[in-house]
Amino acid sequence: MRKEDSESISILENEMENMIRKLYCNLIQEEDPADKGSREMKQEILNLLKEEGQFLEKKEYEKYRDKAFQAAAIAEEYGFEKGFRFAFQLLVTCFKE
Repeated sequence: MRKEDSESISILENEMENMIRKLYCNLIQEEDPADKGSREMKQEILNLLKEEGQFLEKKEYEKYRDKAFQAAAIAEEYGFEKGFRFAFQLLVTCFKE
């Protein structure tokens, strides 16, 4: 592959990533924070941290909990992006056949 082609592909991948991220952010802003999926994820995290809450001071536990929520949000965005890319590749494959 030529260097110019590789650079063009890299630019397109960055643009696609930015577009997917914007789409995700727009969807999240419109989402109801009290929806079932959000409540279930929050409860799962709190259940995972229940034991730590017994051994840590309140401030320390809250910092730990907040980091867990941040990690979950990052993972959710990453999963959205990967799922979107997979769906797009599947769609392209279907149209090729």
